[in-house]
Amino acid sequence: MKLSCTQENLNRGLGLVSRMISSRAALPILGHALLKTDKGRLKLSATDLEIGINTWIGAKVEKEGVITIPGRLLSDFVATCDDKRINLSTEKQDLSLKSEKYQAKVKGTNAEEFPLIPEVKDANNFEISAKSLGEAVSQVVIACAIDESRPVLSGILIKVAGTKIKIVATDSYRLAEKTINLDKNPGFNQDIVVPAKTMNELARILTSVSASTVKVAVSENQIQFNIDDTIEVVSRLIEGNFPNYEQIIPGKYSSQVEADKDQFGNLIKMASLFAKEASNNIKIKINKNGKLQVSATAAQVGENVSEMPAKITGENNEISFNAKFISDVLAILPDNKIYLEISGKLNPGVIKPAGSKNYLYIIMPLRTD
Repeated sequence: MKLSCTQENLNRGLGLVSRMISSRAALPILGHALLKTDKGRLKLSATDLEIGINTWIGAKVEKEGVITIPGRLLSDFVATCDDKRINLSTEKQDLSLKSEKYQAKVKGTNAEEFPLIPEVKDANNFEISAKSLGEAVSQVVIACAIDESRPVLSGILIKVAGTKIKIVATDSYRLAEKTINLDKNPGFNQDIVVPAKTMNELARILTSVSASTVKVAVSENQIQFNIDDTIEVVSRLIEGNFPNYEQIIPGKYSSQVEADKDQFGNLIKMASLFAKEASNNIKIKINKNGKLQVSATAAQVGENVSEMPAKITGENNEISFNAKFISDVLAILPDNKIYLEISGKLNPGVIKPAGSKNYLYIIMPLRTD
């Protein structure tokens, strides 16, 4: 291999794949990045066996070749280099790096040892807005289960239904759903459960590039996201059936609150100071005369009551929630106004942005008897 590329391009490419590289991996080869010339470009790859990322950068290729190199060392060298161009060449299993001021030789490994990142073939395909997908992931991932005792709940559901895609997550205590409209009907309906880690990595990548669309390919047990034909993210799917969550979405409410998100967030934050010693349990009271009250009581700490004006429709009501679950969703909603809808202290509550009908967040109530 012999080629030259800009430090900026190489640094950006390594930044995209580097999070899949671990210096403490059970298999030493997983701490390596694969460098391969490919049709006049340099292909960079990394995998942790669950997720694989490929990216291509522009390069002046003089000689074809392939090698695997300790990823962290290579990434750190390139990031530290402040020269405009870097020359790369291989001799046996060594990679030579040379720029105007710096040069190094790094011991590599035979590329045949690098795990194969599968190519998703014979797949169902659709295209989706990159911006919408990135936003959807950030808005639903908060509801994923942290532990993997029920693996399907530690993933994110992508529900393809005609010209609508629903991105959903739940840990059985709360649920988040974002609906995205497609420009074109993909011609199939399918429920796909993707590891939350994969979706978080995808969202991270989408915030760092200026892509307009993402091409998605789904096979029986793999999914591939292609971003601007220069980045591929390939992941396994989670086996199992996602819960039939739609049956728990409330069809009506007895009380609706329209409130300023930041003011409501401050009430929740204040109550949380006391609720920490009471399993994060806070009580919300709705007064149809236009007052929203949030309180918390902890026997060993004390109690707190805060209130704010709000636009209220319906009857007086009260309900108890886990304060963290409310804080989580308020932190990611872009709207200044939110709706809180409840139907009594034993039924799920709903929070949604006042300016959009495509997102909802459902919280199961806490029993206080």
